[in-house]
This record gives sequence, C-alpha cells and structure tokens, in this order.
Amino acid sequence: MKDKYTLAEIESYLRKAAQAVGLDWGIAEEAGKSARWLAAFGLPGPELMLAQLQQLEGKDYHDFIPDCSDGQWRAKSACLCPIITGAALADRATAMLEGGVIKLDRVAYPLLLAATVGQAAHYHRTVFTTKWAGVSVHCFENGLSVEGNRDDLLISEVDSATCRQGQASISLQIPSTLAYAVETQIWAKIDRLAFRTYAPATAESRAGAGAGMIDND
Repeated sequence: MKDKYTLAEIESYLRKAAQAVGLDWGIAEEAGKSARWLAAFGLPGPELMLAQLQQLEGKDYHDFIPDCSDGQWRAKSACLCPIITGAALADRATAMLEGGVIKLDRVAYPLLLAATVGQAAHYHRTVFTTKWAGVSVHCFENGLSVEGNRDDLLISEVDSATCRQGQASISLQIPSTLAYAVETQIWAKIDRLAFRTYAPATAESRAGAGAGMIDND
C-alpha cells in the first residue's frame, strides 16, 4: 500500500531524518532537497535516502568525508556517502565548469549523488552529467534526462563514478509538482527517524504551553 505526500513533506521529513542519524544542519538540508528533487521526477528519492541514512546511523561522520588529494575521491569508510560527497561536489562545481572531470571511488546510491549535482546544475544554469555503471544522468537547469540502463539508477553501490559538465541529445524530463507515493512501511520508518528530532516534553515545557492564566485583553 502506498500513500501520497507532497514534495514539501518529503523534503521536511527526510531533512529531520538526516539530522536524527547525526548529520549536521547543512548536510541534512541537502538530504531533504535531494530526496525531494528525485521524487519530483518520479524517482525513489525518499526510499534510497532512507536506506543511506540507515547505513550512516551510529557511524562517525568524518569517515565519510571525501579525500580529494590524489585526483580520485575516496573515503576512510568502505565507500563514499552520496549526501556528504554531493555537498562537496556542489562546492567544487567550478572545477567541472572549467572542464574538469571529478572521479569518485566506491560510492553508495549514486542516484542520490546525481540529485545534488542536479541542484548545482540548476544554480549554475548548465548541464552536469553523473555517470556510473551503465547509466548517465544528465541534469539540466530545469530537468534531467537518463541515458543507458535505467535499472542501474537503483544500484546500491558502485566501484566508481564520474561527474562533469556536458550536453545530452536525448529528451528532457521536466519535474512534476505533484505528490509522490511512498510505501506505507517505508514512510513509517522515515517518520520514526524524523520524530527523534523532536525534544521530549518536560514539566517546564508543559507548564509554559497555552495562553496562561492572565488575560491582557
């Protein structure tokens, strides 16, 4: 069974879920935006983001910060986190604009990485291409196109990926403004993570709730 959620709800809940597993505010914001960006194209942003957040929970954030020192990005952990790496890629978009190719070592859920690159493409009003396995995702200012094996969009881990500025000759897909349907059990897991960001009620907070006993009108 699936239930529909607005894109704003998806962004908000996944942002909170990212905070709940220990990501800082800025990276958690990127997580929410990436999930929303993919959902707008009918792609499984919420589902893949949940899977990645579950992998991050309880682990040291610093193990996932990409080391870019030798020309190929890699992490101390088994593979790069697409959320943290995506944020770093967005900060280094100038290198791609100047013709550079960013090469990545093992990375989890590369479609999440493409979502961050897509937002950078929108900001810079250009086309950025993320390629892995047998698929290329071309991100435009206001859309995307997919070239190759669409089954590889859902792959959970790849040995390598590249990001670069480019052009695509295939048809452009425009994002939808409609709601996105998520499996009930998947959304329940997202909701439980997001709920952990709410502070528990205390005697002081309960006492301070409401209008109080004094009416100044």
